[in-house]
Amino acid sequence: MRRWMVLSSGIFNIHPHWIHFRVAVWGALLSLTSLLLATPSARTQDIIGFTRQVSPSSQTNATEPSVAVDRSDGTVYVAWQASGSHVARSDDGGRTFMQEPENDPFGSDVGDVHIRIGGATPCSMQNSSCTPGAHRVYVSAIEQLPLPLQVKLAYSDDRGATWTINDIAAVSPSFVDRPWIAVFPSKTNADHDQVYVSYHDFTVSQIWVAASNDGGKTFGTSVDVLGTNGIAFANSFCNTVPSDIEVDPETGEVYVQWITADPVMNVGQGCNISQIQNFHQVWVAHSPPATPAGLTVWDAHMVFDGGPSTNTDKIFATLAVDDSGTPGVGGNIYSVFPDNLVAADHFDIWFSHSSDKAKMWSTPVQVNSDKGTHYFPWIAAGSTGRVDFIWLNSPDLTPSDAALSPWFVTFAQTINGTSATPKFNQTSASSGIMHVGGICTNGIFCTVSGGSGRKRRLGLDRPGDRAPWPHPYHLRVRQGAAIGDCGRQPGAELQGTRRTLGGGPRGPCHHFNRAHRVKHGSASRFYAFPALGQVGPFHRHICQNTWRVTHHGDKTPSAPAC
Repeated sequence: MRRWMVLSSGIFNIHPHWIHFRVAVWGALLSLTSLLLATPSARTQDIIGFTRQVSPSSQTNATEPSVAVDRSDGTVYVAWQASGSHVARSDDGGRTFMQEPENDPFGSDVGDVHIRIGGATPCSMQNSSCTPGAHRVYVSAIEQLPLPLQVKLAYSDDRGATWTINDIAAVSPSFVDRPWIAVFPSKTNADHDQVYVSYHDFTVSQIWVAASNDGGKTFGTSVDVLGTNGIAFANSFCNTVPSDIEVDPETGEVYVQWITADPVMNVGQGCNISQIQNFHQVWVAHSPPATPAGLTVWDAHMVFDGGPSTNTDKIFATLAVDDSGTPGVGGNIYSVFPDNLVAADHFDIWFSHSSDKAKMWSTPVQVNSDKGTHYFPWIAAGSTGRVDFIWLNSPDLTPSDAALSPWFVTFAQTINGTSATPKFNQTSASSGIMHVGGICTNGIFCTVSGGSGRKRRLGLDRPGDRAPWPHPYHLRVRQGAAIGDCGRQPGAELQGTRRTLGGGPRGPCHHFNRAHRVKHGSASRFYAFPALGQVGPFHRHICQNTWRVTHHGDKTPSAPAC
């Protein structure tokens, strides 16, 4: 079954109210990661220091963003799902975005998007579907029609203005889950791009790869990565989490990664139906470039096994290959994953590399230098030894809704990633708290159990003033609590002045510390507050005016964070 991270009752890559922050901030940061690896002219357009919302405010269910940067000119592309796949393009380093709809004649797909950049567009003059000098853009998703739960691939040769759609790029009788794509771009014509799709199936959870030699127009038969690798098959049987696919930029060799538990846990604890196992093994498989028939040949190797008491499933593990800079010479492969190797409740980010096509791997080293909990790393590699990282972190070791655990985004970089003792520079990538509560990583089972963690978007308007308060006010928020001392449950509304707000006659104003949404009249502004803390000046200002307070559920900001 699918493995997602969950914020609130939804699924990471599916919940509607975590995405706007993630598309806006993470999209920017991951674009920055790619821009740091791009040409000098593209790097001048980097986007440090500001945040932009990419998905329209009307898309309250926008989730699962993916970002790619055309390194030739710095163009940023972001894809996400919101009742189907969506794409936006930025020509100014992420400062502004234009929506580029796919317009699939079969209608909306399921989602699970991934976006990549291909080779040079196959035209010398502008036409209705091709812009000369641009690069092909690929977006994958899970199809809904004409065949449900298969791989759909869309590509554009005119920077997203029009799309060619292959609705059945890869097909599995056992259906498809969590597809990732990788591209070995042609230097002359995108119609010669090699495009790879990896996924796992819904039955025995094998890892599969389909390949195209004609820029995504047609694909060869999907190849079972585990089928010819007995040890990998035995250890991974019936329970895998696909964790990215990458292509060596100089050789075209392909690498695919996944995590799993072990034969005893997988079978004995319900395979991928239960998702309760400790996913303590990380695997990477390698293949030469696809044959003319679109087939791949795999050798699989274990990156790391932390033992059955450890767990890498604070998903996903992530994979990257650096650029040797020499045609025909392979780069180094990097595997990064969260794991609780230090203690049961200490989830850190771990880093390993291979310099021999994934056969042998270095002992994992810890990337993060701070304490607390660290989930969901993602990486990008540049020239030899250079790797950029991003992840979610909370100072709490056991983050939960009850603890009001704050979450932030952290960026890190190493320039000696092939060393046995690489050095990492780490910095905060978020201007403030981007989530409060727990995060569930049990996928669709999070929705069954009610989830863990609820996204908080908080804001405050002055009457008759469309600008936010000039100070970074703090507000403590608690899910599922009564409002003030009046005993009213979430969903109730309070309206009044200083005498009644926060509990009325039975509760002074300063008890108003559990609201979710603050609204004044018909005006409503939402801002991400920079920190949680004891309420103070927030109350004094709020109580001077008449406000309506509603525990309204998650809301996304309609304006930049203050």
